[in-house]
Amino acid sequence: MSNTIHPSAVVNENVVLGDNIYIGPNCTIGFPAEYKAEFGKDSNYTVKIEDNVVLTGNVTVDAGSCRDTVIGESSFLMKAAYIAHDVIIGKQSIISAHVCLGGHVAVGDFVNIGMGAIVHPRQKIGSYSMIGMGTVITKKAKVLPGRIYAGNPSKEIGVNKIGLDRNNVDGSKLEQLTNEFENDNAN
Repeated sequence: MSNTIHPSAVVNENVVLGDNIYIGPNCTIGFPAEYKAEFGKDSNYTVKIEDNVVLTGNVTVDAGSCRDTVIGESSFLMKAAYIAHDVIIGKQSIISAHVCLGGHVAVGDFVNIGMGAIVHPRQKIGSYSMIGMGTVITKKAKVLPGRIYAGNPSKEIGVNKIGLDRNNVDGSKLEQLTNEFENDNAN
């Protein structure tokens, strides 16, 4: 399958592209991280965009500074999303318009982040979670799998029942995901 890259998009030559990718107008992909201590230094890290990813337009994805920045399979990034250095986005996640993901953020699989949400650097977003429009995920926030968060600062407001049902995640699977998430964050 072929990739579609709009002529106004700028994709660094070392970016690794999967198949069936759409990169829309004015996207900027794979250039040096906005990381003051490392800016301008040579890096062996880049951006990897997996199969079936859509970047609708004006999306910025910075190259990694200590690992590759990765956009997971079948993820969908809307207008003006900013993906900082060293971010890893899991498969089939939706990053809405004007979302800012700080450096080193890890987004799980099947996550939905609403318009204008801001995620503090080095945060971890659990799989199957939903982040409401305009939500601010602060440094001390915990974003568990399968939950819904909203507000500034973010607060858990419920279970993402629709997302869990849609992906056939039952109570025992959610408990397993939550335990794994908690154990990963303890290290």
